Amino acid sequence: SQWQSRVFKAYGVDQFQMMLGVNIWSMVFTGFTLYLSGEFFSSFAFMLADNTALLHMVVLSITSATGQLFIFYTLKEFGPVVFTIIMTTRQIFSLFFSLVLFGHSISAVGWISIIAVFVVVFNRLYKSGGKD
Repeated sequence: SQWQSRVFKAYGVDQFQMMLGVNIWSMVFTGFTLYLSGEFFSSFAFMLADNTALLHMVVLSITSATGQLFIFYTLKEFGPVVFTIIMTTRQIFSLFFSLVLFGHSISAVGWISIIAVFVVVFNRLYKSGGKD
């Protein structure tokens, strides 16, 4: 998120331009990788043969694009530190839901690590005064 924040500031792009650039690069990179691995055409054949898989990919793409818009908007408006806080908090909530819903456990070292991450992230936010 640091490089994205620098691009927003240096070039004055908006979240839609950033999303377009990132997604074009991702498509080129993924397409090239699929071609080199020999799976490019078989991937398309699979999508065309299985309508359910194609529907799932379309839904995933739409929700992913929506999430990207929120991410780029947050980065542009609030900066990478606030974005890091949001993402870390989201992951911690996900972890707690996993603990409660699925009965998973965390070792003492795991708890210490979770606390250390929050201390470091919130310390950075405190020292920066909420700004980049």
